[in-house]
Parts: sequence; C-alpha cells; structure tokens
Amino acid sequence: MINSDTQTISIETTPQKVFDFVADPQNLPRWAIGFAKAVREEQGRWFVKTDAGEIGLRIDADNNTGVVDFWMIPAPEVEVLAASRVVQRGGASEYIFTQFQSGGMSNEDFNRSVQALRHELSVLKAQLEIECPL
Repeated sequence: MINSDTQTISIETTPQKVFDFVADPQNLPRWAIGFAKAVREEQGRWFVKTDAGEIGLRIDADNNTGVVDFWMIPAPEVEVLAASRVVQRGGASEYIFTQFQSGGMSNEDFNRSVQALRHELSVLKAQLEIECPL
C-alpha cells in the first residue's frame, strides 16, 4: 500500500498568479524550502538540490485546468509524482497538493515530508499574498 497526503491552502490572489508561480521551477527554493535548496537548468532539463543530493525534475503544467504535476527523478527510469492543482475560489485560489510515499521511503521520512509540506504551503501563501518591496 502506498501512503498519500493531500493538503490544501487558501491563497488570497488570482489563480493565474498562483499557477504562474508554482509552475516555474525557479521558484521552488522560494516556497518548497524543506525540499528545494537550489535549482538549475541544464540543456532543457531541471535539477533540484535537496538535502539528500541532486535529483532531476520535470513539471507537467496545464494552465487551462490549473494542474501542476511535479515529477521527481531520483534515479534513471524512476519518477515520483507530487500532484497539485490551482482552483479558483471567487477572485482568490485554493492550492491542492498531494504527495505519495515512494518505494523505499520510511514512514518516519514520509511523516516528516507531510509536516514540511504544511510549512511550505504557509510559505507559498506568504510569498503570493505579501508584496515585498525588496
């Protein structure tokens, strides 16, 4: 059985602004602070520096549906999905994020990831709602 965790956060800005921000891999270190320490692009492919080392990343994003799927590639031929979607709520947004416990990931590590995501979604909300003059 694969465990999963789905979390949602209300963000008081337009769905387009949320979508544009989360679909851009360069923004990952700004909000996914427990996961992405840095990102880089090389020959059209993205790589994320994590505490465990560098992994590949592919993002499948569809502006019409608000879907932003993150495919982590920790090894050749291995892809781990984190699925997300931006949903309109009046003039604001709901951001829904589902992560899955990958094969070989301990329950303890998955639980830490669940707690980290809770914090990361709060960071995302702050990034998108608070205008910083810097």
